[in-house]
Formats: sequence, C-alpha cells, structure tokens
Amino acid sequence: MKDWFSIDRIDTDTCIISEYRHWEETHCYLINGTASSLLIDTGLGICNIHAEVMKLTNKPIIAVATHIHWDHIGGHRYFPDFYAHKDELH
Repeated sequence: MKDWFSIDRIDTDTCIISEYRHWEETHCYLINGTASSLLIDTGLGICNIHAEVMKLTNKPIIAVATHIHWDHIGGHRYFPDFYAHKDELH
C-alpha cells in the first residue's frame, strides 16, 4: 500500500517510522550505527516495513521488540535477526 509509512527524522542517524493509517498509529524507531542499524519494533505487519527501512539504511538490520504485542511484532517476519526479552516469549 503506497504511503503506508510516515518517516520523521530525529537526527541524521535516527528515524521514527509511523503507521498513521491504522487506528493503532504505531511507531518504530531506526537507529543507524557505524556497522549496523537497530530497528526498535516492527509495527503492524500490514505493509513491508523491511522495504521501508532499506530506503533509510544500507547496513545490516537488527530488529528488537520492546514487548510482544501484535502492533509491535507484525513485521518481524521480514527480519532474520529479530530479538525480544526472554520473559516476553512466555
């Protein structure tokens, strides 16, 4: 779906990736480091967040969930490196 994600830059290395077109209005954060990029939460999974993130970085991406709720892990399937705290997996 075109224009599903909205991008706001906090600074040169940090972006907010938002999904305002859904009532949940989720927000994910991309932090670009020197060797890799960290994606905090992967959103709803309605559209491909990986494709959107690849427009913002050419580095390997590590995806981390703040917690395991549907609006935070919907796009995890697009990332081979996806992490969450072990207590969230129960």
